[in-house]
Amino acid sequence: MVKENKVSKVKASIIIRTFNEGRHLAKLLKMLQDQNYKNWEAIIVDSGSADDTLEIARRFQTRIITIPPEDFSFGRSLNLGCRNATGDYLIFISGHAYPKDKMWLTNMLQPFEDEKIAMVYGRQEGNHLTKLSEDRDLCSNFGDKSKILVEESFGNNANAAIRKSLWERIPFDESLPGLEDIDWAHKVQKKGHYIYYKADAEVIHIHEENYRHIYNRFKREAIAYQAIFPNYYHSFRWAVMLFALLIVRDFFYGLTHGRLLRKIAQSPLYRFFQIKGLYDGQRNVGRLTMELKTELYFPEANKSVLITGPDQHSIQIKERPAIGDKEVLVNVKYVAVCSTDLDILKGKLAYYTSGWAKYPIVPGHEFSGLVAAKGKKVNGLEVGDKIVGECILGCGTCPACQNNNPLGCSERKEVGVLNFNGAYSQYLKMDSRFVHKLMPDALLEKACLIEPLAVSLRGVRKLTSGDHGSHRKVAIIGFGTIGNLCAQLMVLSGYEVDVFDKNNIKTAGIKNPKIKAFSELNGLGQYDYIIEATGKTEALKKVLAESKAGVKILLLGLPYAKMEYNFESLVCFDKTLVGSVGSTREDFIEAIRVYERIDLSALTQCIFSFDDYELAWKKHLKGEVIKAIIKVS
Repeated sequence: MVKENKVSKVKASIIIRTFNEGRHLAKLLKMLQDQNYKNWEAIIVDSGSADDTLEIARRFQTRIITIPPEDFSFGRSLNLGCRNATGDYLIFISGHAYPKDKMWLTNMLQPFEDEKIAMVYGRQEGNHLTKLSEDRDLCSNFGDKSKILVEESFGNNANAAIRKSLWERIPFDESLPGLEDIDWAHKVQKKGHYIYYKADAEVIHIHEENYRHIYNRFKREAIAYQAIFPNYYHSFRWAVMLFALLIVRDFFYGLTHGRLLRKIAQSPLYRFFQIKGLYDGQRNVGRLTMELKTELYFPEANKSVLITGPDQHSIQIKERPAIGDKEVLVNVKYVAVCSTDLDILKGKLAYYTSGWAKYPIVPGHEFSGLVAAKGKKVNGLEVGDKIVGECILGCGTCPACQNNNPLGCSERKEVGVLNFNGAYSQYLKMDSRFVHKLMPDALLEKACLIEPLAVSLRGVRKLTSGDHGSHRKVAIIGFGTIGNLCAQLMVLSGYEVDVFDKNNIKTAGIKNPKIKAFSELNGLGQYDYIIEATGKTEALKKVLAESKAGVKILLLGLPYAKMEYNFESLVCFDKTLVGSVGSTREDFIEAIRVYERIDLSALTQCIFSFDDYELAWKKHLKGEVIKAIIKVS
């Protein structure tokens, strides 16, 4: 039994940083409940967990504070927790660590009896999942004897404690990509304080890292170390020599500690990625960009644009979606802006006004990318294949789906539109039956337009079915993406096409002599076919009123507002009104076959970065670009 000391009745605040810690958090919080020292509070600082981390935290007595992933740094998240703490001592423990015994907290606080002690850090041990090299490093860095550090600057916030009064004067550096603990220790030592290593304040620290994680960890720590100690630099020769030395030491450590051969065999890869990370990190020059921060902090992250309600949107960072046996993970390369995306943004789309679709939603259904991973039952696709994906996703088993009518499926979803997150996202998972492989030399910035081409093909096919060559004149109202593609498809089939659009930017690039452009919507009585591609009620009223008898009218625009119309005139003048939306698998196959014959140059001129998605939307809304395409990754 440890005797009572003068800090034993002082409140401690335990601050736990979390990001997808669902596998370990419950054990940590249970072990905290079992501590002999009872006067504490637990604060969770979460940076965007997508698993059940927060659900687990709510089952225990914790306060939860969230920080957006894009604002995360190790120092910032700790400072946020410290500002919300009420204790005199701030205890830090990793979300994937847990105390080894019930005396951990008591032992951690005991050294603070000495007024000179600013920080206490405790021992860390691995478990059966720990790689041999890291196991040896833990043994080397965290020995079995306690000690006071007077000049050596070291600390580790995976298992440490500091005085809140000192933190208030010296908060953690929020600009560092790691080692905020060593930086803090260095600063307080210069003020005359000591660091205490407490060997019996021990935790089990679980690192389930792949080699990419290992590389990123040491790279960010090297960047941080160079910022703290600017004269730190090592040569390539040093890196090679250190690599060889560590492997030899790992080998003898494994032999003398009875480690399995497979554990010893992990050493070369671990040390390679460790040393490469250290070497690359020290050579990093300049500020931490958002891209580098995402790479270092969230290597398995998925950056997306999320619409949470009308005119409410932001970039979010979550974990990459897990895939099932029949699914593929798509690394989205390009997504094209569609007016439907902006109708969702404005809350105008009928799916949302009716309540069928609900926010939040990641928009985007015109996309191209690469297969990043595939389920074990996926055939015909390999990792690295260039692909495009369908928009309308039927269940595949109902009578409508069996009759190739996914729009009639009561369970249907639409990518980025109806209850299925879309392609304004670095990674997207899809059932493999909706994914189409492209040729290896396909240009993905063009391929993202295959979806609207498939939509256009379906509409044109419905419009011209039964045509035996007697109808030669076509009017297309609206020369956006759909209007442009329909015009080219009609020309390929031998029709002469007139297009109507007041926006000269859209019509200025017409190269085909069989496509003529007009700004005023007149002379509609001369056309056998009319394609309305604006979705504007005024245009539709004019088409219905002024088109000739026997005309076939295709509606491809969305969303039309409510309007009054006397259908008697439709019947009396033998007019045919055809609606078309979306596409089927066959349309996609045909679009992939045809798209190289379509001139897409005008539609692929304006490519925006992912972070400039809002600018792409604004340009599209104002009609300042023919087509806005976003380069996602």
